[in-house]
Amino acid sequence: MIKSVLSWFFKGVVMGAADAVPGVSGGTMALITGIYERLINALASFRPGMLIELMRGQVASVWREIDGAFLVSLGLGILVSLFSILNLVQWLLITAPPILWAFFCGLIVASLVMLLASHRWQRVDIGLFLAGTAIAAGISFAGEMALAVTPLTLVFGGALAISAMLLPGISGSFILLLLGLYPAITEAVHERDLLTIGWVALGCLIGLLVFSRFLQWVLARWHDRVMGFMLGFVMGALIKVWPWQHDQQWLMPETYVRLSGQPSWLYSALLAAVTGAILVTLLSLKTGGSRLVKSET
Repeated sequence: MIKSVLSWFFKGVVMGAADAVPGVSGGTMALITGIYERLINALASFRPGMLIELMRGQVASVWREIDGAFLVSLGLGILVSLFSILNLVQWLLITAPPILWAFFCGLIVASLVMLLASHRWQRVDIGLFLAGTAIAAGISFAGEMALAVTPLTLVFGGALAISAMLLPGISGSFILLLLGLYPAITEAVHERDLLTIGWVALGCLIGLLVFSRFLQWVLARWHDRVMGFMLGFVMGALIKVWPWQHDQQWLMPETYVRLSGQPSWLYSALLAAVTGAILVTLLSLKTGGSRLVKSET
């Protein structure tokens, strides 16, 4: 049990680090580390009647129903990552972005190879895979909107962002950027603006409860087809994490240096990519390479 708890905790750390970066999805990390379906099922198990059961002292049964040990371990890993790694992530985004993007690029490429090899492919999956890739790529290149910051837009943004975070290849923080709400929300967190944070949290709660149930429903009926579609989302995410990008262009390191005026960090980026690939391989050992698409239960 302790081994499982530690495994869930470190997978949560990876998810938290991913969610801290606009353009990288915690859902991708959940999928490639083999916990995606378990996470969706645990989140979808929440229901209003549980409050009554808790008031009646039925804590143990509720804990088992929501897969409490798994969710708490994973949640602690995400929180520890957000509070401890967030500063490092933000520093790298400013001073050496190719290193950070290379780490996630190596992590996603290595996992995608394993996931593609383990999927039970049918002809329809190829079309679904390409559709998922196109959608994720389209979101990556979408132009930013400028929604007014109101309680309604904050709730809407929170619901949309948390739903995106549950999908591989789509970043919740990037969705907030596209909506034009990301600066206001990050400022609210920095300024401890509890009212703004509360509206976003309400949206996240609504999105989490509704969208997790939808994902559980479609996975139960069309598991392999849905997973083929989601693998396309992961492929599309690679567009966003190419290490040397400038003005939404994929560049070679030397071209990146010339156009951006920044160092390429080539060798450090290559080391970061290898580190990411090794990390996801180690995290996936528990589920086994041939079973990566089927989440641990």
